[in-house]
Amino acid sequence: MREPLERDGEIAHLRAALDAATRGEGRVVVIEGLAGIGKTRLVQECRALAKQRGFGRLQAVGDALESAMAWGVVRQMVERSVSRYSGEVREKILAGPSGAALRALDDAALDPGEAELARTLHALWWIAVDLSSTRPLLITVDDAHWADHSSLQFLVYLSRRIADLPIALVVATRPPADNAGPLAQLCVSADRLLPRPLTTGALAALVGGHPDVIAALHAASGGNPFLTGVLVDELAALGLPLDDAATAAEVGALGPSTVFRATLGRLPAQAVALAGAVAVLGAHADPWQAAELAEVTDLPAAVEALTAATVLVTGDHLEFVHPVVREAVLADLGPIARASLHARAAKALRDRHAPADRVAAHLVHAPHGTLPDAVEVLRKAASALLAAGDAHTAAGHLARAVDEKPGDAGLRAELGRALLRTGDAVTAHRHLKAAAQGLPDAELVAAAASATAALEGPAAAIAELTEAIGARPDGESRLHLEARLAVFRSFLPDQRQVASAHLSGYAGLAGSTPDERTLLGLLAQMGRYEVWPHDEVAATATRALANGAYLDDATGSTDAMVAWLVALLALMAADGVGTARREIERARLKVRRHGSPIEFAMVANASLFLHWRIGDMRAVEAEAEGALAAVAHEDPVSEVISLRATSTHFAVYAALERGDVAAAKAFTTAFDDAHAHARLTMPMIWLHEVRALIALAEGDPRRALSEAYRQRDAMHQVHVDPPTIPWRAPAARAALLLGRHDLALELAAEQLEVAHRWGASTEVGAALRLRAHADPGRRLELLAESVSVLEDSPSRLELVRSLVDLGEALRVARRRSDARVPLHRAIDLAGECGSAVSRTRAVEALEALGDRPRRQVVLGAEALTASERRVADLAAAGRANREIAQELFVTPKTVENHLGRIYTKLGIAGRKDLARVLA
Repeated sequence: MREPLERDGEIAHLRAALDAATRGEGRVVVIEGLAGIGKTRLVQECRALAKQRGFGRLQAVGDALESAMAWGVVRQMVERSVSRYSGEVREKILAGPSGAALRALDDAALDPGEAELARTLHALWWIAVDLSSTRPLLITVDDAHWADHSSLQFLVYLSRRIADLPIALVVATRPPADNAGPLAQLCVSADRLLPRPLTTGALAALVGGHPDVIAALHAASGGNPFLTGVLVDELAALGLPLDDAATAAEVGALGPSTVFRATLGRLPAQAVALAGAVAVLGAHADPWQAAELAEVTDLPAAVEALTAATVLVTGDHLEFVHPVVREAVLADLGPIARASLHARAAKALRDRHAPADRVAAHLVHAPHGTLPDAVEVLRKAASALLAAGDAHTAAGHLARAVDEKPGDAGLRAELGRALLRTGDAVTAHRHLKAAAQGLPDAELVAAAASATAALEGPAAAIAELTEAIGARPDGESRLHLEARLAVFRSFLPDQRQVASAHLSGYAGLAGSTPDERTLLGLLAQMGRYEVWPHDEVAATATRALANGAYLDDATGSTDAMVAWLVALLALMAADGVGTARREIERARLKVRRHGSPIEFAMVANASLFLHWRIGDMRAVEAEAEGALAAVAHEDPVSEVISLRATSTHFAVYAALERGDVAAAKAFTTAFDDAHAHARLTMPMIWLHEVRALIALAEGDPRRALSEAYRQRDAMHQVHVDPPTIPWRAPAARAALLLGRHDLALELAAEQLEVAHRWGASTEVGAALRLRAHADPGRRLELLAESVSVLEDSPSRLELVRSLVDLGEALRVARRRSDARVPLHRAIDLAGECGSAVSRTRAVEALEALGDRPRRQVVLGAEALTASERRVADLAAAGRANREIAQELFVTPKTVENHLGRIYTKLGIAGRKDLARVLA
């Protein structure tokens, strides 16, 4: 195949992308230009180059009709890779990644919950990883401007995670019409090739002829290769030679119908009719179905005429040689003829029991009344589209269904919910309100309130729900509205006290229904923030979690998963670590089987909180780094920002315990750089505490006090004061360093009062230690009490800190023998907790007593970071790189890099020696 003219730069760029993929450095290339500019030719050239290099190849072509079908382009590329084979070879392929892709798409269609989309995208990404595991992979999508929304979302998802995979993704598209859609996102993030129109010199080389004719062709076509070819064909049909200068004057007379006239204008009527049917049926039209639709009696003759005229290419299916030809055919048909063909296609497909989304794609363009069961077909198609994340097309299908059956309140409710997911709160509100009047169940009233919240804010939704609740008797439907009301109130700081009083009325619920669990979960969170007695909060959170039932409620909804997480955090803050551990392990297994990166990060956030609570800082570090890696490429929605904020918070804790202030600062800087303009969420408030701790570690008490006060002010604005994130602790330490002893004593006394009100031994013990620092006269007494209280706490790290302080205070008081016991114990516990800072302090205190404690030598397994140790343990247990990567939601390349560093640090050749070294 001869290289296309004047495309040397583009082809060199494609070669470079393939070479990079061969090295394991993925590349994304978007070829963007107007119809006919040569995008398809460049895609073909890229595929030829990839074949020469031994690449695996997946390809798909967008189609206007298939854009209404969920996962159409993804299915197309997978099915193409399967359709060439039969028998045992086909079965073997279906048993591998290609079959897994088709199963993932089928499973997604069964669950319209928004969380399912994230799981499906991740599953498809893993299939791409598997396909590229034995040889580099080229994925090409031509005419991506017609690709379905869900497939485009996958291309964006893949493009963000391709950097260390041997994959080249090449997408050809016309300029995106939507500046905010997934195609626009893909174009912005990729290497863009913008093929320029051909020069007159290139046209002369392409078609030959008199210079005047070439100039006229260039002016008429704008240098567009395809349109130039069409004009040349038309001139040939008219008997106008290219080498005659007089022909130049005729070029300008060729009108806008040239494409149709040049390609089909002189063909038999049956061939033209068949072309119209193929244009309506879309990509990969079945010849016999097209013939039936067009009422063509001599199919072979019609196909032969169309292929001879270079209108169609044949194979198992009929396809246009160029989308511009198809568009010209559709334009010539006119709206009435097109609608009639779509109606016949919908009927034929329905009779053949075709998938609902394929039937619906025609049905929406057909006259009303085309099918007696049109509403059910449209409903089913919309459900599949919602599962695939294409709420816009789903809403279009449901709107057509409402037109078919305007009196169906349930149908209007489905439309309203779909419109909410598109962001069209105005239209959603209208449909949901009408549905609630026609079918006044609690879920519809709650959905209408959600539209009100999106349109007018939570306050308006609260008023609406309050009125609806007042008009209802007690019962399950009323409780559902009460739960939604509590959710809306939780968004508003000025509603917190009202919400608290409202939720308190449900403290006695058993947690036997999803609505009861929602209310109890919000109540537990409220209790944590407002410092209710910790045992009450623990009991409430335990009932909310309901031995795994609350986690099951969360299936299909990220919002529900957030509610599960905050209830779990409340339980752990109240020292309920045993129940929390079981809940986290249950969630981890669920996410490992079929989860998304966001769900993994939520479970990791729960786990890091648990390990911080018990004082295992190595596990905290590993979970925090894992969560940050999992959501590194996710869209910065509020849930993701909150997950990053929490992971950053605890990653800083772990870094400071290692004594690595630079790493701690790097975590906060990375978060601030990424989310400088993000809307404030509650976990972002807590970051002021770790910024204060960093300032203290850097010897800047003034900045530490300022950061602590910023957290205080932000907390006071929303009427919360959780003792588990104590802004007063760094503020008091800063005040002492600034010589403001009265302020330090006041802050320490306040923290102790809050801790006693909460009642958990962890906070009480830590607050007693803080008070001891601010009150020198009672230091020994308070530190001894702190140690005693913390013996009953799950937090070994807080105990270590108090033991070190007690030993140091005893040493200063010249009670040398008494000082040795807590210091030796602190050294042992600090090693278990992974706190190098506390261990060093204890060692230095013992050395000041004249003891020579054994120095900790960091070598072997102890030299591994927390993340490396986690990978090493999994590898030593016999897990393959792919299995480790799947469990930790990272790429196999990341695991490979970890193992390389692990082998170097341990001085071993490979994984066969891991178990021995780690034992």
